[in-house]
Amino acid sequence: MKDKVRIVDCARGGVIDEEALYEAIRTGKVAGAALDVFETEPLTDRELFELPQVIGSPHVGASSHEATARIGDEVADILITINRDGCN
Repeated sequence: MKDKVRIVDCARGGVIDEEALYEAIRTGKVAGAALDVFETEPLTDRELFELPQVIGSPHVGASSHEATARIGDEVADILITINRDGCN
């Protein structure tokens, strides 16, 4: 894949190898990630989320329309801030 991609996983936990993602972000291959599903739930290993390039949210597959919209707005605001401030 190209360098500096951004990964979004809101499908199923385990689709993304979280250890490999951590290394790819740490080395700069991946610019950032947004996840709402995890290999192991409830989430116990927070190493990935110590990286400022990673956004995590609770999985909202069965939540209300209002909750889903609110979380979407919050994630969009974070991404806009990251891009505006020039963070990778």
